[in-house]
Amino acid sequence: MNDQNAQLAGALVGLGATITQAMDRIEDFVPCGHPASVVINGLASLDDSLTDDQRDEQVSSITGLIEHVSEKRGVPAHDIANIFELGGIKTQLLDELKHLAIAMKPKTDTDPNVNAWMYRSLAAIEHDGNLEAAARMAEVRSVKAAVETL
Repeated sequence: MNDQNAQLAGALVGLGATITQAMDRIEDFVPCGHPASVVINGLASLDDSLTDDQRDEQVSSITGLIEHVSEKRGVPAHDIANIFELGGIKTQLLDELKHLAIAMKPKTDTDPNVNAWMYRSLAAIEHDGNLEAAARMAEVRSVKAAVETL
């Protein structure tokens, strides 16, 4: 990921954490396809050379979605994460998410289980410690296999 897109990555982490909190609070809740497409497009563009306007538009869309989920699902809106403070396994997980999103972007379908894994993985990046990120990394191979079947 280029340094200019760190705010975009941080916004995606905040969205994933907000959605994950809603999924944990509301039984059987997995968001519709719109948040998944926002996450997939955002993650897939992390290595792109976006213009300031393109990046600002994506960040604005993501923060608006954070507020929407917060209001509609009664959970706190999570902040944009500081991606520069990541290290080790969390950086690896973000990189895996980016590559997974690139593979998913041309697909016509999504899988609710893969979407939920992506949200929970973004939330794991926000969590203190590395246990949740390590748990998500352990699932990467099976998630990639699921994406290949889409």
